[in-house]
Amino acid sequence: MTDKAKYRNVSLSHSTHEALLKLSRELIKPATLSISKTVEMIVLERDEAVTNQQQGVKKND
Repeated sequence: MTDKAKYRNVSLSHSTHEALLKLSRELIKPATLSISKTVEMIVLERDEAVTNQQQGVKKND
């Protein structure tokens, strides 16, 4: 049984779900991520970028 204190649920449109399926195959090749891990990875990367921007840190590419 899922630990309700640790996890949340979201509803997505069909088009968003399809986009996530595509991204799940592309983010870490040759692996395919679950939809949950795909969302988690994108959110954590974006959160880090926003935090760095707020702190004035520039990413080295």
